[in-house]
Order: sequence, then structure tokens, then C-alpha cells
Amino acid sequence: MNEIALPGCTPEPLMSYLKALGVFRLVAEQKDPTAKLSWANGTAVLHTTLDRDGLARFFLDEYRPTPIVGPWGARSGFFPGSSESSAREALNAIDAAAGSLPRLRQFAEMITGVRRVLNRLGFTEKAKDDDKLRLLRECRNELDDHLIPWLDTAYILTEDGRKFPPLLGTGGNEGSGSYVSTFAQAVVSLIIRGQSAGGVETALFGAFESQLGGLAVGHFDPGALGGPNGTQGVSGGGGANTWDYVLGIEGSLLFAGAAARRYGADAVGKAAYPFCVEPVAVGYASESEVEAGEKTRAELWLPLWDTPTILGEVSRLFAEGRAQLGRRQAKNAVEFALSLSMLGVSRGLTAFVRYAFVMRYGLSYFAAPLGRVPVKLRPDARLLDDPPLVAWIDKLRRATSDKDKTPTRYQTALRHIDRAMFAFANRSQTDDSADAGYLLDVLRAVGRAERTLANGLRFSQEKYLRPLAGLSGQWLLQADDDSAEFRLATSLAGIRSTRKNEVGPIRVFLEEVEIKKFANWSPGSTSAVWSNRQLADNLAAVFRRRQMEAFREGIVGVPLDSPRFARLDDVIAFLNDETDDDKLSDLLWGLIGVEYPKERTHPEAVDVVVPFEFGVPRLLVEESHLAFDPDYGRWRHGDAEANTKPDPDVFHLLATGRGDAVGQCVTRAARRLKSGGLIVDGYRNRARSGREITAVSAIPATRLLAAMLFPLSDRDLARVANAVLYPPESED
Repeated sequence: MNEIALPGCTPEPLMSYLKALGVFRLVAEQKDPTAKLSWANGTAVLHTTLDRDGLARFFLDEYRPTPIVGPWGARSGFFPGSSESSAREALNAIDAAAGSLPRLRQFAEMITGVRRVLNRLGFTEKAKDDDKLRLLRECRNELDDHLIPWLDTAYILTEDGRKFPPLLGTGGNEGSGSYVSTFAQAVVSLIIRGQSAGGVETALFGAFESQLGGLAVGHFDPGALGGPNGTQGVSGGGGANTWDYVLGIEGSLLFAGAAARRYGADAVGKAAYPFCVEPVAVGYASESEVEAGEKTRAELWLPLWDTPTILGEVSRLFAEGRAQLGRRQAKNAVEFALSLSMLGVSRGLTAFVRYAFVMRYGLSYFAAPLGRVPVKLRPDARLLDDPPLVAWIDKLRRATSDKDKTPTRYQTALRHIDRAMFAFANRSQTDDSADAGYLLDVLRAVGRAERTLANGLRFSQEKYLRPLAGLSGQWLLQADDDSAEFRLATSLAGIRSTRKNEVGPIRVFLEEVEIKKFANWSPGSTSAVWSNRQLADNLAAVFRRRQMEAFREGIVGVPLDSPRFARLDDVIAFLNDETDDDKLSDLLWGLIGVEYPKERTHPEAVDVVVPFEFGVPRLLVEESHLAFDPDYGRWRHGDAEANTKPDPDVFHLLATGRGDAVGQCVTRAARRLKSGGLIVDGYRNRARSGREITAVSAIPATRLLAAMLFPLSDRDLARVANAVLYPPESED
């Protein structure tokens, strides 16, 4: 068996891809049943008993064109009128030549059959909308089975109407043009008149041909449409090789078959067509120019495979059009990309070429290639199929579907999520270790979207959008990029309500929600204090509000119970403004929707210098029990030799914003610790001399107050104590 590379049949543009399918289908059906097709180095490869010359001769001398007609559309050639003249002449020529050219006999018989159906139904002109459905059904019921693949490609009949898949416009028409009419005229040109004999070499092998033929190719090849920037040169050129067009239309018939019957009336038009999904404006350079919605009617994802495959298997591949995401079919471009990361497509596929059908002039569309997405198993992709996340994004997508009536900020929030998810699926095949970074981007985008919804409760409630909740705890593991921001965000987002729910979880301080069996919006909630301020200002406000509610409920100190403690060195990095506040904020908002495990996780101990003005007041956030271990000369948590007594006024001083707030705070905190039997290092000498304790670094008061909100483990609190307290025997 020969392996014939077809340089003229590449994955882009769409016509070239369809041409590869057409060459393969026609050879396998009409000449060599053992033929196979594969893709290698961006080129189709035909595996056949034919040699290169034999392949070209087959198309020139033996190829039998598929009967392709469209009596339901404009310029079909079956009715009188000047607009029908070109198509009418082509059909008459095919009918007349069939006697001497047996390869046209089947086409001529189909023309006769269509005319018989039209006469019986009494159609003397193009069918009106009310009658078109009846004509479509009669064509399918009465015409010869040879036409069925074309009918299944051109339209889909449902229980209450018909749908036109995007590949062939509206049943073989695109705007004012007709693919059916052009195909018939091309058949006359190539087979009856014998024109463009050299064009088959160009179509198959990319050989140079000076005359393209000037065909109007519709959306199949944007470069052949002509006009400014249509191709190289000033004029823009235009036109396509006639053989390209014929073989491309022939290749489109592989999209017919089981998909239409499988999905039937249960599916929207796009989902009923193989590998066809709703468009999402992500994953290509000019996203602003190719937006989802009115300007883009669908996306078509076309498979590539490197294993030689027979026609029957390729036909089943297209008939099924399977792109499974979990237990459901992928509905849009983002879900399709994710399905490739979960091997939700047929085995043996290596990549998909992505096309968007984008409006160009008037009602005309062109198929814009948007790149290739590899098929590669990425186990972490299952996290993006987390049912609560999928349901929440689906509702957000429906809520923002009306582009004209939806505020831009909500559309932007969804677009950021789509971009992050698509980037996860479409990244390089060699960087699996970077999964956490991509998942982190998704989590950040989700967090920004949640914050946007929280700031627009009227929109959220009108669209029945609930707060994000119930995400898998696996996000805490798989999205961990080992950054200070992630560790700090997980500690904050994990802050739970007190045992009797007197003080709620941190989420109720960020947004107006109530947490019962489910999370629901609670407009007017007085706990929420987050606003469009800097991160430190917001965290400081949350700390103060949580402190106030705890005091009101008779709770000593500020409750900061969390299954994830912050790492002390990360808190110090935050104090020194060495963390990314935007990243930390986004992650906090994303992680509040995660279901945390009940068991606590203790961070690793990392050596760090504890700033004096942080360590002293931090010992007064919660009531702590400290004991001194003389064997090691260090403070530890245990049976109390001294207790820290929280003092709300210590933190009130920081909240005043006064220039000396930090020094005043540390002085008062040192006095409070002394009353509990704990002496602050350096305090005694300063107090005896009448001097106040002043800040030893330039930490802003607001940032210092915000840092008090991070939960610390008993071990780290003991490290803080050892950094700022004297041993008890030093009192003597």
C-alpha cells in the first residue's frame, strides 16, 4: 500500500480540511475500499493501492460526483427566473450529458426525482417558509437513498421544525449565494467540459496553477473571498481552484448520519451536529474582533489523527461527534477543550482544529481558523468539572446570554473564567507540572466573578444566581502553587463560625450572605464590610467587625478558628508588603466557595524575624495559655503559667489611623501582657524612663491591623512569644 502525502490537503483553511475528507471518501467508496487516511506534519496522508499518478487519473476520468441538490433554497435551478438561470443551465447540462457520461447518471436521476416531487406538490417557484418544512420532509421520504447523506449534512428535521447546521449555511445557501448551484456548475466545468485538468494536481499536491477559476467559495476559505487583504498583493485577488471546491463539498458529507438521529429534537441546532458547539471568545489573538454572540454563530472542532484509519471508522467518528465532559456532552468551546484534557473523545485522536463561523459582510459568514488544541490526558482537569462549579458557571452563562441587556462587568467576569479554563486545556504538552498555576488562574477568575456578583445583588437575585459554594476540597491541594498568597488565602477563607454560630464564617464579612444548609444572598446583612478599598483596608475592617461581633456575644478575643493556619513567615511577608495583594484578594474570594476538611493542617516551621510591633499585639488577639520550658529556655503553649487577656482597645488604636497609632498600640499591648505576668522585651527599661514604646519599622497601622486576621497555630504563637517576651526568671 502506498502512502501518498497530500500537501494540498492541510487542516487549515476549512476547505482544505474538507477536501482531504472528500478525497479519502471518494477513493474509498469508488476505487479502493482498503484506503486509509491519517495526518502527519500538518498534511493529510492517503494510504492506498493507487500511486500518485493513478490518484490524479481517478479524479479526472472516473470520479462520479455525488448528487447534490437543494430545491428548498434560492438559486436551486429547479424554478424559472433570472436568478435561477446559471443553476438551471448546469442541471440541464448534467441531465443531457448523462447518456454519454455514465459517471453522471446518478446525478441526472436525482434531478429527475426532485422535479417529480416538486410537480406532485405543485411547487412552481421557491417554497415559502410555511411550505419549506413540508418540502424538506418530502425530499427525505421520496428521493433515492443516494441523496440521504447530503440531506443529513444540509439540514436536520426535528419534531417541530428543521435546523440548519452551520457548515453549509441555511441548507446549502450562504447569504445570497448557493453552494448547491456552484457545485453543479463546477461539475459541468470539470466533467462535461473537461476544464481545469491541471487543477487536480494543485488540489491534491499543491502544484502551481496560474488560473484559480474564480469560484465564489463562501465561508470555506476566507483567503479566496477576495477584496482588500484577502490575499497577497494590492487588489486582494480572489477565487479558488474548482477542484478544491468540488472535493471540499464532497468531504462535507462525512458530517452526515447518526448525529442528527441521535440528538434529534432534544438538542439545540449546534449540539445536533458533529463536533459543533456554542462559541466562546477565548483562545486566539483577536478575541475582541471575534466575540461570541451575534457575530459568531457556532464553532466547529475538526479532529486530526496519526493512525491510518479506514472510511468506516472515520464515518463513525464524525457520526458520533463525541466530546464528553464527565457524563454530558460538551456544549461550548471551553467545555470542548476541557473534554480533550479528560480524553472525552474517541481514542486515537491527536488534536482538534478549531473554527469559528464569523459574520463578515451582511449576512455572510466565513470560517476563521482559531488554532489547534491537543488531545492529552490531564488528570487535574477533572477539578474543572466539579459539579457545583459547572452548575454555577452554567447559570452565569445563561444570565449573561443577552449581550445587549447584561452589564459589561458580568460578561467580563465570565470571559475571564473562560479564558483561564481554556488556557489550562490548551497549554504546552510539556508543562504538566505547572497545572497548579493554571488552576490557580481559574480560581482567581472565579473569585473575581463572585465578588462582582456580590457587588450587584439586584442582578444576581433577578437572574437567580446563588453564591458560589460546595467546591471540592481538592482545590486546596491541586491549585496550591506553593506561594505565600495561596497559603494566606486558604487560612483566611477557612475561618469558621464559632461553635454556637454567634460569629459567622469569614464569608459573611465579605459579602451579604447567610450560611445555612446552602449559601444564599442576604441583602442588608450588617456583617459584610468588604468594599472597593485596598486589601489591607478590607482585612482590617473584617478584623474590627469580627472583633465587635465577638464582644457583643460575650466572646473573649477575636475567634479565628480555621482548619488551615497561616505560615508565620508568610504573614511577615504580608506585613512587609512583599505579597501580591490582588492575587491574595482574588484567591480569598475564590476559596470561600470551597468545602474545607474539618481536620486542621499545621504549616511547616520556617525561620523568620518577627517584627516587634506585630508580635506584641498579636499575642492579644485570642486568649493564649503560655508556659515556659526551662530545659529549652523557651515559651510554649501548654499548662498556663501566664494567660494573655485580649484587649479591644489595643486594636482600636490601630484603627484610628493616627501617626503614632503603632507605638500607642504596642505600648498598651505591652501593659496588658504585663498584667497577665508577661514582660515584653525592652518594655521595662522604657517604662521606667517614662518613654513610650515606638515602632521599630515602617509598617502602616492599617496593614498591621489586617495582619492580625491571619490564624496562627499554637506553635507559631509560641514563636511570636519567644521573639518579644522575656523569660519569667528575668523579673528578678
